[in-house]
Amino acid sequence: MRRSLRRAMATAIAMIATMSLAPLASPPAAAASQERLRVVHLGTLGGIWSVARGINNHGHVVGDSPLESGLSHAFLWKNGTMTDLGTLGGETSFASGIDDDGRVVGCSELPSGQWTPFLWHNGKMEDLGAHGAPGYCDAEVANGHIVISFAPAPGFAELRAVLLSGDVKTVIDRRPGLVADAVNDHGQVVGAENYVVNENGLPLPIYRAYLWHNGTGRELGTFGGMSAPDSINNLGQVVGNSDTADGHRRGFFWNGSSMTALPLPADVSNAGAVAINDRGQIVGSYSKVGNPYGFTALWDTPTSQPRTLPLPTDAKVTSARAHDINNQGWIVGSVTYYWNTGRHTQAVIWR
Repeated sequence: MRRSLRRAMATAIAMIATMSLAPLASPPAAAASQERLRVVHLGTLGGIWSVARGINNHGHVVGDSPLESGLSHAFLWKNGTMTDLGTLGGETSFASGIDDDGRVVGCSELPSGQWTPFLWHNGKMEDLGAHGAPGYCDAEVANGHIVISFAPAPGFAELRAVLLSGDVKTVIDRRPGLVADAVNDHGQVVGAENYVVNENGLPLPIYRAYLWHNGTGRELGTFGGMSAPDSINNLGQVVGNSDTADGHRRGFFWNGSSMTALPLPADVSNAGAVAINDRGQIVGSYSKVGNPYGFTALWDTPTSQPRTLPLPTDAKVTSARAHDINNQGWIVGSVTYYWNTGRHTQAVIWR
């Protein structure tokens, strides 16, 4: 249900501040009670860190972690066991999404040094063929629909997006510099377009969120600056973030016709949303004025104040980050520990 370009794109952006596309159904009622979530560590592939990036409705988790050698590989965590998914011949890989049929997608380095999106299913990793420049790769999956983002040559303005549905391959043809951030079970795609770059090759904050389905797309709007989605659920509801005209960042909820800001405490400086499930629960993060650490948040409904996700009861934990949420309300992400060797993340589930 989720996400955005990893690796180079995330770093660079941080450096600068149905056919009609209507909702598919009315949202189900939110959970009546606010259950207490507990943190479960998932472990590593033998290295010192791990990150969980996606979860399906069976509680199976994907992400990446280094081996003892230090090389990072995609993993699948299932019933308490973390499995190394390997690579397509290169040194590293990462997994970014998993659907309820166990299809895992992500990106792998090739022997040439290029990156390519992959599909892993029933023990086999398949090259999806969109070879591109190092660091420019992402993939998401839902009900067998796979969206991939890649750049055939270095540069954000070269970014392209494609939807694969079975044997059908469709180019998402909108404005240049296009990424696909998420897809739902119906093949609706959300992403950001118009990645125009400055003289240093970094994207200008003029990119806009879009929703696309069956060849037809529309912009979702902004709060005055750039906007980028991160997730779409099976009701056609979208969450992400947008900059305001005065330079702040806010998490948004798009209900099929209009964009509204997620509620926040009064002392928040910036915020964003990363995932929404079919119950309307949203996860994301926010930061407070004068506080160097971010807060990982759960909105039980798009109109409720956020709850802060609990951290492990360990004095060495400094922060946490959520990446995805399933329909059971289980959340995956990572917590950051400060050890003698530095700060390292550990993949976790809040459930």
